[in-house]
Amino acid sequence: MVDSSVWIDFFRGGKVAVARVDRLLVDDRAAVCGPVVAEVASGATTIGAFGLVRGRLFSLTVLADPPDLWARVGDARFSLARQGVQAHLVDIAIAVIANVSGHALLTRDRDFTGIARVVPVDLDVF
Repeated sequence: MVDSSVWIDFFRGGKVAVARVDRLLVDDRAAVCGPVVAEVASGATTIGAFGLVRGRLFSLTVLADPPDLWARVGDARFSLARQGVQAHLVDIAIAVIANVSGHALLTRDRDFTGIARVVPVDLDVF
């Protein structure tokens, strides 16, 4: 699954992100989840760009939210806070969805390394 941080860099033309994502797109292995689409599309500056980005991302494999997503997010955030780690709810949700679906998470956001303390997610951080 490709995280928001990578998509943002990809759409801005970041060379490493473009190379990494292009390979996934060519192999039809790029996946997203609802929170990633919402984060990336909501950053668009025009309604046209919003629709274009949202449409392109929703054309990929969209990983489903597990039925107990928010219970898992709450559990994880509670455990992280007890360890002194603060994490955004959306980032925890993204990690949970990647974990439950069995997908690795491609990200540029190092906050996921802290989240991985309690959500066993296969991270590819660059």
